[in-house]
Amino acid sequence: MFLVGGPAFSGTTLLALMLNQGDLVCLDEPDFHNPLQSHRSIRLLQQMFPELSFPEHPGEQMTFSEATTLTEECERALYPRELGTKTCNSFFLGYHRVYRRRGWPVIAIFRDIRDALVRPLPDGFTESGLNDHYRVIWQQRGMFDLWLRYEDLISDPDTAISRISNTLGRPLETKRNWGSKDVTHHMLKLDKHDLLKTLRGVCFESGDLENLRKDLLQSES
Repeated sequence: MFLVGGPAFSGTTLLALMLNQGDLVCLDEPDFHNPLQSHRSIRLLQQMFPELSFPEHPGEQMTFSEATTLTEECERALYPRELGTKTCNSFFLGYHRVYRRRGWPVIAIFRDIRDALVRPLPDGFTESGLNDHYRVIWQQRGMFDLWLRYEDLISDPDTAISRISNTLGRPLETKRNWGSKDVTHHMLKLDKHDLLKTLRGVCFESGDLENLRKDLLQSES
């Protein structure tokens, strides 16, 4: 089991997509602690693996510790697959403490916040609040098993994935193409995720993600 996250709009969704491979199942913001998000956690797992039996969500708000226990039960149901979860901001900080105590690896990704602010922020986010989350999570980077930069992930994905592979202790491939079934509607929560829509059915060579990012930024300026 493992945790992936960081500040919002720092490339966490793309990283979760890249880690969905082989026996790895990385859920995008399942928020096991929140019963209103069960469609992104247990119900989604049930849809993905209808032949398996998963624990029921208690239907009430849980602590991060209780939610991690539920996640562990889900991973046992998935065996021999490994279950990863991706989340952001204060939820990431809350979960990372529990994961670290229990010996599960934690991976963080950071991005130049100026890129995150190219487009207007969606409702519920402010520039000052985003700055605060970036600063606090950056200050905690020494507590993570691995942290990497979004810019490195897209400019040299082979090296980034190799570092993650060493952290998780299992071989990983650098995914260079995605089908529409890989980029689910659960990942396309915001207009900022248009990049993922463009990845559907596209094959990339090393460095192409960086070029695509630059093209998108130029079109938005």
